[in-house]
Amino acid sequence: MKLAILGTDGGIVQLAAAARELGHEIAWTGDIRSQDAAILRQLVASLSDRAGEWESLLDQGVVDAVLVGTGNATNDQRAEQLKRLTAAAVPLLAVQPVLDSVLPYYEIDMTRRETGALVQHYNPLANLPAVAQLAELVHGEHAQLGEIHQLVCERRLADASRAAVLAVFVRDIELVASVAGPIQRVSAIGPASPAASFASLQVQMTSTTIPSLRWSVGTTMPPNAVAQFTLLGDHGSVALRELRADANANSQWQIETVFGDNQNVRPMEVKDPATIAIERLAAAVAAEGERRTALSTWAAATRAMEVIDAVELSLQKGRTIEVFQQQLTERLAFRGTMAAFGCGLLLLVFFAVLVVAVLGGAEGILQEKIAPSWPLLMLAGLAFFLLLQAVPFLVRKQDKSLPPRPEN
Repeated sequence: MKLAILGTDGGIVQLAAAARELGHEIAWTGDIRSQDAAILRQLVASLSDRAGEWESLLDQGVVDAVLVGTGNATNDQRAEQLKRLTAAAVPLLAVQPVLDSVLPYYEIDMTRRETGALVQHYNPLANLPAVAQLAELVHGEHAQLGEIHQLVCERRLADASRAAVLAVFVRDIELVASVAGPIQRVSAIGPASPAASFASLQVQMTSTTIPSLRWSVGTTMPPNAVAQFTLLGDHGSVALRELRADANANSQWQIETVFGDNQNVRPMEVKDPATIAIERLAAAVAAEGERRTALSTWAAATRAMEVIDAVELSLQKGRTIEVFQQQLTERLAFRGTMAAFGCGLLLLVFFAVLVVAVLGGAEGILQEKIAPSWPLLMLAGLAFFLLLQAVPFLVRKQDKSLPPRPEN
């Protein structure tokens, strides 16, 4: 494959190294952070920052896929680039989280479904073999563990800023949802100000299969561990633990089972997640039609971002927030626009009535009609608003991800 890099970060560096190891070519680079330039020079033959020419990637055939990271661009700039690349059906692999809000995720997902584009995300925790093993314990029967009541997640972080903590949380929560099922409710305890330290963040959640999920920035793990995901049952516990790795090595993983007085710790063989992501992208790019569309993973990335949105709302409002996981469609977006337009129209009518009341008093004094046609103007405005409600039924856009209907 010929790959492009738009925006660099730690995840993009991993993906670029894996792509070169698999024999793929990095043919285009743009929006390169200064701290990533030295490493990329070892992976790219002629490294140059062509961020100002990113629109050239919209042309089909320039590259086979684009790797998208955070880079130096603002959130709005990156969101606009992702939406336009998706609209042009350019295959994408974006580091999770590439944006800090769920709203552009919805828009990209809606565009992806309309155009049939391939949009995947890179989360190093998403394809761990141990995740399937933990999910089997939750959904199946395990006599030694008993019924599972809680999933506890702890993460040790050096950077406690809002952006760093939530970026790690959104990756962890995808693993949690893979084990426990969709997240339903979120209650967060921590700072309400985005500028404050998030070292005290604790998130309590419920899911469809486990009544209690807890995620926290904690230090009760073993000294060599950076993360731990523990299933607590009636008769014991099973913990998936991520160990601290060297600077140039991937994380090491182990599973610890505790049943009564019996404790067993065994290491897990884990393939490089960046290599898995590039292989998955290559297989999807080689696919065609509906199969390529089905290999998109953006919906999972969006669901994780919905939980982030609920966490921030819970911190602001100080209460439990329901997580409504849904897909944004053109009709749903139209309804939201019409709701906002309707509220504005009602406000306008209120002020119009006040003006008419004043004019009515003036007419009584002057004995002359000042605005005789105002009832017709108000009726015309309300009628136009009602007619707009029929637009979705009059305009039916064919889904481009589906094959065209055969002609008779």
